[in-house]
Amino acid sequence: MKNKNLQSVGFLLQPTTYNLQPNRGFAMLFSVLVASLLVVVGFSIFNLALKETTISTAGRESQVAFYAANSGMECALYWNLKRNAFATSTDASEVARAGAISAKCNGATVNNSFTQSGLSVLTSASDIPVTDVNGSCFDVTISKNPNSPKPGQMLTVIESQGHNICGAAGRKVERGLRATIITNM
Repeated sequence: MKNKNLQSVGFLLQPTTYNLQPNRGFAMLFSVLVASLLVVVGFSIFNLALKETTISTAGRESQVAFYAANSGMECALYWNLKRNAFATSTDASEVARAGAISAKCNGATVNNSFTQSGLSVLTSASDIPVTDVNGSCFDVTISKNPNSPKPGQMLTVIESQGHNICGAAGRKVERGLRATIITNM
């Protein structure tokens, strides 16, 4: 019986050994790699969404600038065709009288400036605010060349540049329209 107790006591006194598995650190490494991959994918999706928002905003601002240019074009066409508000003669007195017509675009009075070069007359108006769109404006330039392209004809070129914002501040987007009109004199 003494031997049996010694064996059991001997069994208790033996050092305990652990079976360590060689792949135990692999789970931690794998979880860190998966977490890193998820962070990279999340950052990529965020970056893509940010770029799409920037493109969308630029598209909206471009549309505002185009509508401002269109408003300027419509106003210039109306005052040119219906009211004959822009000079067609090289006579300085007629140019001055044409400037006396107070054209109005979107509720704002257009201040015409005239430049005469040879037979052609250049009329321009700038920074006309568009009241129906927030902060946009347009610049209009009307060029009239008598006897062009043929004698007895008048070449009129109307260029309208629309801006999403007036002034020089911020991200300015500009869109333009051009109309070429040939009429018989």
